Amino acid sequence: RSNFIFESYCLQNLTFRNDDVIVDCGANSGDLSMKLYDICESIQYIGIEPSPGDFEVLAKNVNNQNSHLLQIALGNTNDSLKFYVCSEKGDSSLVEPASYSDVINVDVVTLESLLSDLNFKKVKLIKIEAEGFEPEILEGAQSILHNVEYIAIDGGYERGKDCEQTLTSATNFLLQNNFEMLDIYFPWYRALFRNKSFS
Repeated sequence: RSNFIFESYCLQNLTFRNDDVIVDCGANSGDLSMKLYDICESIQYIGIEPSPGDFEVLAKNVNNQNSHLLQIALGNTNDSLKFYVCSEKGDSSLVEPASYSDVINVDVVTLESLLSDLNFKKVKLIKIEAEGFEPEILEGAQSILHNVEYIAIDGGYERGKDCEQTLTSATNFLLQNNFEMLDIYFPWYRALFRNKSFS
């Protein structure tokens, strides 16, 4: 599973080095971190997972001293918002889906605030899998995008009751902010973008 997630976000195109900062939004049970730590033991991994059950598994799976695990959500404001829990399918979201098992309140922060609090200036990769909330997360990161080298997005048909895709809006946003698309995994609408300022 960790290999599939790694490759479905087209991350085989990248070279990872010790001390690279990786933000994993929608970390779920930590599958991506397992692959990353196999490649480099000293990666600075930030795992973000708002779902209580999934976060519990994440905390058990990731115990590297360079990891920062946070049971919060990312968005375009610093706030407390309703979070619709659907752990059975891994479809929990801040956007109300067609079906869910529970509703809880979660703390939401912008990526700008989070990285400032953690004192990370440069970021190698931000991976965003937020079940349809990807546009809001990108909005909350706009002021720090110039310090981010790569962004990987899950833009599939997962937003809200109408199951809309977010790949188009995420792509347009990133193209307008000096990123270019490097690769795309069509079956799951996942794409990798590179900041052109880093070339």
